[in-house]
Amino acid sequence: MGRTATSRQFAPSKIANKPSDYDHDYADEQVRRAGRYLEAGRIDRAEACLRSGLERAPDHAECTAYLGVCLAAGQRKYVTAEKLVKNILASNPYDPTAWYALGRINLLGGRREQAFRNFAKAKQVSRDDAGVEKMVDQMDPRRPPVLTFLPRNNPLNVWLGRLRSHFSSE
Repeated sequence: MGRTATSRQFAPSKIANKPSDYDHDYADEQVRRAGRYLEAGRIDRAEACLRSGLERAPDHAECTAYLGVCLAAGQRKYVTAEKLVKNILASNPYDPTAWYALGRINLLGGRREQAFRNFAKAKQVSRDDAGVEKMVDQMDPRRPPVLTFLPRNNPLNVWLGRLRSHFSSE
């Protein structure tokens, strides 16, 4: 007798039925643990924590964003990681964590200019969240522009920055 698509049944205890059944506190804790593992360079452990959190709360945006970072850092799956994070941004374009994660993914993938645009967007939508701003500032190794009232990419700032760099390295 052949198997039909309706013969597969899922155990109700394994799958959350509605968003109110999701365990967001557990997912939040897994994100914190994963963050510590990421800082220590233990990407495999961070990914395991995040996958565990997503099992209990599949709609947890922060878990998904950091999972994207893990995929990019550990397995070099930049396209997959970027798609994960862009899905979050499609539903919530004001999520600073997702913009930060997208910036890290771009940085890991060698797209530095795009990465810094995403970091700037994370700062812009963070509503002065000190945690996000601190994370973004740590990712940006550049010094502040010489003339702070002009944009960083202004030719005068670029030239003065190169000059400053030349004299400070001697």
